[in-house]
Amino acid sequence: MMKPVYRWIFICLGMLLCLEARAQYVVGTRGDGSVATVPYSFDTDIRAIRDNAFPNFHNPYGDYIQWGPALLIPTLKAFGVPTRGNWGRLLSAAAISAALTGGVSWGLKNWVGRERPNLADSKSFPSGHVITAFCSAHILHKEYGWYSPWISVAGYTLAMATAVQRVATDWHWMSDTFGAAALGIGCVELGYFLNGLIWGDKGYCGKFNPRAHFHYEPEAFDYYTIEWLYGRRFMLGSQDDINASVKPWRGGVAALQAELPWTRGALGTTAPGAEGMIPMSSGIKVRLGAQSLTHKDGTSYNIYNALVGGYWSLAIMTWFETEAYAMIGGDWNAQGGGLDTDLGLSANFITGGAFKLKLFAEFEAFKLHREKPFFASFLLGYSAGFYF
Repeated sequence: MMKPVYRWIFICLGMLLCLEARAQYVVGTRGDGSVATVPYSFDTDIRAIRDNAFPNFHNPYGDYIQWGPALLIPTLKAFGVPTRGNWGRLLSAAAISAALTGGVSWGLKNWVGRERPNLADSKSFPSGHVITAFCSAHILHKEYGWYSPWISVAGYTLAMATAVQRVATDWHWMSDTFGAAALGIGCVELGYFLNGLIWGDKGYCGKFNPRAHFHYEPEAFDYYTIEWLYGRRFMLGSQDDINASVKPWRGGVAALQAELPWTRGALGTTAPGAEGMIPMSSGIKVRLGAQSLTHKDGTSYNIYNALVGGYWSLAIMTWFETEAYAMIGGDWNAQGGGLDTDLGLSANFITGGAFKLKLFAEFEAFKLHREKPFFASFLLGYSAGFYF
């Protein structure tokens, strides 16, 4: 049975991805001359960032780096880096995980039949490149993450770069890559569970220490976090101005974010080990982002921003945190630039393996030009991050 924390994560993400408007977004023209349209959604808002920034990007680097984590698995072992299992147990787990991943990918591509954003075919979901990359990256983490978290960071970075390339080249919608990442990791978890039933307690390497995996300890708060963030913008203010395209109607947000710890303590008491103590911390939050703004008349453009500020978090449980933050900075676009301010709240889920998944809500006020008024907006989204 799925744990409550994971169930709520998928429910919330599903609600976010399904937020749509009735208006139709023009994807493009098919080879037969027909026009492809889909309802405006979280995916179309993210695609608009790509179309506004680099509509002709076609670098195929994702075709190659998707195999990076898979190549690291035997290479590191051949060079003597300790693994979870011996060659037999490792190859067995990898084979089962790869078979599950391949079957799920092939089955869903043919069953879902989702048209690609570049209209090449109807096998968009899930991304085969991304599910392969994250399957391999998670095997790499399972085998070597207990020895060094930096090996895990390397694998997941290559997998994330693959996902970015698939969206940037217009071969996939953003949700194709996110779904593929979740499926790839899930297939590996199932593969290792089944492999454990086959091998039992046999085949572990002598140096393997299952307790050495990098675990989250709320009392420490010495963790740095790097996150990739996606959001959906809802514009606030006069509906007449929105309908007349005086101000944007909606938008998407993609950003890279980092958290640097500064102080730590406890809420309610500072006595070590005191009953009811809630670990808390504060630090510096930095964000670099790209955002699309779309008007009712169909026009769309990007703005780019840099924000810095502080965050304050409470570790309610070992798997759940709440966080508040405030940031200030600037944005720039074709019209000029201006001040950008942001206030936010997030629910942070510690999902294991040095991962955090965050669901956030933010109020952001920004200016596109110093001579124009502030635009007020509400952001809803999520981020996936690695803490170390």
